[in-house]
Amino acid sequence: MICSGFLKRIYMLNKSKVMRNMLIGMVGAAICMLACWLAMAYGKGNIRNGYIQSNWPKMPYLRFEASLILSGIGISLYYVGLKEMIKVVKTMRSRRRPVSISMARLFEIGAITSVISYMFIQAGYIMMALVYKMLFNTSLMGTDIISTVEGMFYYIAIPLLSFLVLSVAGVSIPCIYFMYCDRFKVLKVCMLFNPLILWGLGELLKLTKNYHLIDFASAAIPFGYLLMMAAGLSHVAKMPAKKRGE
Repeated sequence: MICSGFLKRIYMLNKSKVMRNMLIGMVGAAICMLACWLAMAYGKGNIRNGYIQSNWPKMPYLRFEASLILSGIGISLYYVGLKEMIKVVKTMRSRRRPVSISMARLFEIGAITSVISYMFIQAGYIMMALVYKMLFNTSLMGTDIISTVEGMFYYIAIPLLSFLVLSVAGVSIPCIYFMYCDRFKVLKVCMLFNPLILWGLGELLKLTKNYHLIDFASAAIPFGYLLMMAAGLSHVAKMPAKKRGE
């Protein structure tokens, strides 16, 4: 394993490039937020029945198509910044703290999983909406439509939810750990700015009857990634830039 101090010195030679790439990653996360709103902001009057949303038939196909296109663009840009974030976390490892090495590995696994699985997760939820929308105007009874859509979802539920939990918890727990140990040079309040906390907050917002809050909650996870990347950018900005030859 490369010494984290040596890695930090090599890494900070390109501080401006690192910060630029992380800004690109934040833009990508913002685009992913827009993609989530297009596909999962159901608007006023929506009634949730398990995974089924009553306003799916009212949503134009263009919204779902645009959501998938923006998801592909957003996750690609997000990955540009995420690669730098992984390197930043690796500089926080310490041989004196074996837990920090495990946490850095967990972050890398969670980060890579978030990129690989994002389109699968997004497409899985959109597939349910499209199938429901296509069957809604047929002669099938409502209960038959719901059972068909839910049956399709159950085939992919285990891998989808597993990817979701690993990608969210895998990056959030290490960030909280490194911030708590002061390896992450940001304010302690930033421990709340991660996908896991925002996911939980989003689920609480969905319990309210305010459809504005419910719709905002649909983009809580990518918003958490954006805030996490912003914390990483703040950390890098506080690190002294190294000049070649030093």
